[in-house]
Amino acid sequence: MSDSIAANYHCHSRFDDGHGELEEYVQAALRKGLRTLGFAGHAPVPFACGWTIPSPLLPEYLDTARRLKRTYRERIELLVGLEVDYIPEIISPASAQIRALNLDFTVGSVHFIGRLPDGELWTADGPPEELERGVSDSFGGDIRRAVEEYYRRMTAMIGTSPPDIIGHFDVIKKNNRGGKYFSEEEPWYRAAVIRTLDALAVSPCILEINTGGVVRGTSGALYPSEWVLEECLKRKIPVMINSDAHKPEQLDGYYNEAVSILKGMGFQSLTQIGRQGRRQAAL
Repeated sequence: MSDSIAANYHCHSRFDDGHGELEEYVQAALRKGLRTLGFAGHAPVPFACGWTIPSPLLPEYLDTARRLKRTYRERIELLVGLEVDYIPEIISPASAQIRALNLDFTVGSVHFIGRLPDGELWTADGPPEELERGVSDSFGGDIRRAVEEYYRRMTAMIGTSPPDIIGHFDVIKKNNRGGKYFSEEEPWYRAAVIRTLDALAVSPCILEINTGGVVRGTSGALYPSEWVLEECLKRKIPVMINSDAHKPEQLDGYYNEAVSILKGMGFQSLTQIGRQGRRQAAL
């Protein structure tokens, strides 16, 4: 595997909504020729949630990841991180409880964008029925308002609580195959994206090109869309490729195809992080 794609900083295990032990991911990474692997389980949230690491399991997750980091130090670079949600006044990548964990890196993501009448938070990338109910109950059925709120929160996270890596930038489109709910060609949508990219361009964050929508067959597309990547290139926003693996065999899913897309656009390198900080790997 070439140096440019020999890294993955986004995978989930049995500790959250993935499958398999952390060590199974390490073994798969070694088989596939990865030189760097970052663990990024979903950080606990202070309410009932079926896909984040339960708070009582967080110490075991961190201890296991750090033990593996020591054990495999001579064979692969392992980094201990979390995918942290940005939920105003509840949790963020820069919140005190996250900083206290002394992580190697954070992936910052927006999932939750509204509340149902019973107070339950709902996610932008849940099943279609959750999205439809959430848009109806939180935004009066106005998908534009919901999408703009998603990008407003992403922009706020970038400006106030910047993570090392921005996770699945436009996951709001997950259920939008064929333009079911909105068109990415609409001026209002592009304006919301561009505002967020402008904030990203002056931040310290790296944007991940997330292949999970293809690998797991959900959106069937990269996050972000190719037109968004072209705007990233114009703004010289640093990017990396992650597969958002939920099974060990998905660690390098759609990597070669993503590289071909990036090369065709004119990208020349990917950004990686490691023990010595950031580095550039030529495509």
